[in-house]
Amino acid sequence: MNISGVSRKKAFLGNITTAVRNKAWELCHDSETILDVCCGNGLFFLHSKEKTPVKRLLAGVDKSEALLQEAKRIFIDNCIEDISLIRGDAFQLPFKPETFDRVVCVNTLLNVASLDIIETLLVELMRICKPTGRLLIEIRNQSNPYIRLKYWMHSRKEKFPVRAYKIEDISNIIERHKFHCTRILPIGCPVEFIAKAFLIEAGRKKQS
Repeated sequence: MNISGVSRKKAFLGNITTAVRNKAWELCHDSETILDVCCGNGLFFLHSKEKTPVKRLLAGVDKSEALLQEAKRIFIDNCIEDISLIRGDAFQLPFKPETFDRVVCVNTLLNVASLDIIETLLVELMRICKPTGRLLIEIRNQSNPYIRLKYWMHSRKEKFPVRAYKIEDISNIIERHKFHCTRILPIGCPVEFIAKAFLIEAGRKKQS
């Protein structure tokens, strides 16, 4: 894997960031259509060449043209093809309803300022998820004292905040919109209280 073209390595290749990305890819299957929302420089798709090639829709959306151009260069460096990269708004995705088997949004919600905004985003992700599809989202764990302290210190030094959230708050949002959590995986430590992050898989509730 050639990652020499990755900018801001501390942000994009940190331990938590990498662990979340890797675990999310493990939950995806060869035949699935996948959208990576807020894909940045496309590192999530570096694993795609390790799978048996299957003709399917793989796409990434991000608002930053600079990061999308970086993704294209990284794909070239790693001989990765057939990934569609689209500049767009995560809150108004340019896809029809029920398009994707997997809608992935990881290493992103730590930059979202409130639960209300997260709810708006998740509703849009749900819109483009197939009836039998799954969302894969990730949050940093507000219950972890290290994470709370780290993000508090960050807010004192940097202009942009980073935020952690409680798993129950995200679960409640998901449940309100006729989805449910099918898996909640702690990242960084198997003990949930001190896990650094949670990877959440969610699917539509079956109608009775």
